Amino acid sequence: MSRILVVEDSLDIAEGLQRSLEYDGYEVSLATKAAHALAVATADRPALIVLDLGLPDRDGYTVLEELRGRGVQTPVLILSARRDEADKLQGFRLGADDYVTKPFSILELMARISALLRRAGAAPAASSAPTAGAPAAEPAARPGPLSDEALRERYALTARQIEVARLLGEGCSNAEIATRLEMSYYTARNHTEQVLGKLGVSSRAAVGALLFGQG
Repeated sequence: MSRILVVEDSLDIAEGLQRSLEYDGYEVSLATKAAHALAVATADRPALIVLDLGLPDRDGYTVLEELRGRGVQTPVLILSARRDEADKLQGFRLGADDYVTKPFSILELMARISALLRRAGAAPAASSAPTAGAPAAEPAARPGPLSDEALRERYALTARQIEVARLLGEGCSNAEIATRLEMSYYTARNHTEQVLGKLGVSSRAAVGALLFGQG
């Protein structure tokens, strides 16, 4: 499960983001000051940082610059009310990976976060080389993928829930599901919860394993 650090001095915005991210299956840490954000980012190495620029003890640009100076290459998405092109260019020059302005669409923000995490984890894991002289292991036989009919009859999924389950199996976030199926973010979230409940699993990864016969 990916951990996201939200650095935001407005508690309303921070807690709202935390709720949305946790509904999408992320673990969330909150920091309202630059000093706390630097400590958490350096010690815990989250998978992604959402960074406000207007922090009470230090400018967010300074936080970003110091993180990169310490060798922390965690993806950073700046979330700021500063809308000028010069501000955005400054953020990218210092090493930001994306920039979203306030007020923002939660749907767009969640999709951007999902895309950044996908890019950060895009490289395939190195496969373990077999021990010299040892025969290559035969792949274990796995059951085939579940058909729509099996999902309807075995798990009582509706046609819409099957569509949602397929997208969950692809690793889509609630925001991406909402966009793909042309529904609201909250409707997508509700469908996701219903699918997880009917399938008897607790995560998107488990949905994929079940659908593709890897469970």
